[in-house]
Amino acid sequence: MTKAQVVGRPVKMDSLDAYGFVGGEESEEAPRITRQFTDAEAAILRCAKRHWTMRQEENDRARRASELQELLAQTREQLLVEPTTNWMPANRYGNAALLPAFEPGKHVPVLALINPYSGAMAGTDILSIARKSPYYQQRFFNIIDVVKDQRRGGLLDLFRIELNAAKDEAKAMGTRPRIISGGGDGTASFSLFMVFAALRADASRGDDIVEDTGNGFIWTDEEMRDSFPALAQMPLGSANDFGHTLGWGHKYPGDFEGTGCVGSRHKALNALQVWIEAVINPSTRLANFDLFGFCPAEGQDSYNFRLAELTGRRGMNPKVLADGKQHLLMKEAGTPVPLFCCLYFSAGFAAYMTARFQINRRSKPLHNKLEYARQAIGIVSEQVPPQLQNGLEGIEINCGGSRYFPPREDDDEHAGSRYREVGFLNINWQAGMAHGADRAPACTRLCAIREPAKFNDGMVDMYRLKFSSAFKNPGLHIQTDKKEHGMTLSFKGGLGKGVFFQWDGEARFAFSPTGEPFDINVRKILNVPVVLGPEYNAKVTGDPDNGHAVHFAFVAKTLEQQQAVRERILRGVRNELNRELNATREEMLKVGLQCEELPRAHQHHPSQ
Repeated sequence: MTKAQVVGRPVKMDSLDAYGFVGGEESEEAPRITRQFTDAEAAILRCAKRHWTMRQEENDRARRASELQELLAQTREQLLVEPTTNWMPANRYGNAALLPAFEPGKHVPVLALINPYSGAMAGTDILSIARKSPYYQQRFFNIIDVVKDQRRGGLLDLFRIELNAAKDEAKAMGTRPRIISGGGDGTASFSLFMVFAALRADASRGDDIVEDTGNGFIWTDEEMRDSFPALAQMPLGSANDFGHTLGWGHKYPGDFEGTGCVGSRHKALNALQVWIEAVINPSTRLANFDLFGFCPAEGQDSYNFRLAELTGRRGMNPKVLADGKQHLLMKEAGTPVPLFCCLYFSAGFAAYMTARFQINRRSKPLHNKLEYARQAIGIVSEQVPPQLQNGLEGIEINCGGSRYFPPREDDDEHAGSRYREVGFLNINWQAGMAHGADRAPACTRLCAIREPAKFNDGMVDMYRLKFSSAFKNPGLHIQTDKKEHGMTLSFKGGLGKGVFFQWDGEARFAFSPTGEPFDINVRKILNVPVVLGPEYNAKVTGDPDNGHAVHFAFVAKTLEQQQAVRERILRGVRNELNRELNATREEMLKVGLQCEELPRAHQHHPSQ
């Protein structure tokens, strides 16, 4: 009979436990014998070991599940704590204010991600009311805290659990859940980023709530399509172009009703309650929305540019003097990195102005608008810094394989220098003032009914502007050109030169670490559902029905490109794009950019 050697070294007979595993202590004086088992005995031992391992794994899972529930319970207690407002005036909606009663089965399940610092701290007041309001106290989140608390059992886990519950509740009603994004225009893409972060699977954790369904997410493709939350934008920022476009107002709920000689907290609260009731009303309309994204250029696997962020002293001129010239001062770029582009993209004047504004941001929307104007005056009154070209010199833009900028009628070496800005609109509001409409001859611009920039036609509404464009358009009605397949901006300027670009109110400086030409490629990557408010204006934005059922989808020409979009989003929420896009201080210094001084704690002392 064949024997099986189970234990590979001599052992004492009494050192074998009940399952045949080695245990106990060995003695030098003990006789060393080898215990061999028959095939049948070995099979029994292997079976016992499997059962023992399974029990250990079950016990470990139960322990981890219990531990997770304890952590979640602690986090939920913290969530219910009302924001501390001792240093602030009384709540603008009243200290006894409550949000409207939510009736399960009647009202559409809703969550919220709100920036507490937006709207002159109106976000804090709304979160404070939510903490005291049944239902909303469990589902209204401070988006800043969610970003900071992504530990196991933290706020992101709690948001994930509530999102799953809202999905199931909405599915039972035959609809999809809704999510309020409360903040400025950049908060919309920020909120979508956090939804994807909550839906990202994480096999390394071993928790059921982050189990992969086979696509990198905890929801199946069908669940993503049918239950991805529809976005409603609460306008708490300065411009609020997104909220205005979707019909949710140009100011935060209750701003007008709570100010002025006839304003009152009661009226402000009523306006807020009416606003929330419109979001949870099942008859409120939904629509498809084109979401654009930053992708490597055609034929490339990674970006060929790096990003820096403008810094400097607060004031009208942030530049520093070096070598007898005024230089831009840069620092390592922070978050967010370019991933989603909801509203608009531009390069040139407005992007440079936004970068300077970010250094001088104010606490009130009106003061922010005045700051934008101050920075615009500063730019036109100063000399062009060495890091920038004149106007848009060195920039070329292609859409769908054909050149858009510079236009062919201006086909000379310095054509770009005559323009101040180029970009595209996805929504038909910019800076709370400008609209886009299809290009038309000068004699018909005032009277013609032109197609506006639409957010779900699958196209970008490209524009190019000179300083004289305001007189030719006329006014703030920008002439646009609808283009399919997105756009690719190419820049050629040499070592140490770059271009400012902005997306959704965030600005960065892009440059090549080698001095070679680089490309910024933006195209449609997602179709997402949005909620349309009672103030939606079809005359400005067009018919919201694009002929397709409202749904969520990854968008690309091929399945391979679609998978690349999915993977890039997952890399984004894993914060892997930060390292790929954001330049280090060493990379900036290498190309000759001026960088801010490191704090003393980070400086290398010669004696070290």
